[in-house]
Amino acid sequence: MNSEEKILKMLESMQQGQNMIAKQVNELSEEVKDIRQSQVRMENELTEKVRALFDAREVQNNVNERIINTLERVEAKVDVLQLETAHLRRVK
Repeated sequence: MNSEEKILKMLESMQQGQNMIAKQVNELSEEVKDIRQSQVRMENELTEKVRALFDAREVQNNVNERIINTLERVEAKVDVLQLETAHLRRVK
């Protein structure tokens, strides 16, 4: 085998190596693309879920506020009834 054949063989080997590297780079690019798509999908889903939680929290806060207001009214009525009852007991 002369030096020209050796050089050609080395060049062929290098070309095969470059082809393998190019294939791996393409595969990695596809994987990165898939990962980015998954990331975007997860971010969208997470955003929707956070919005839903926030909305649910707002609804619960409104319900709690209504309950507290109702409780305050009931307490006020109980106080009035206690005063009336105490007054009636004193009158008898």
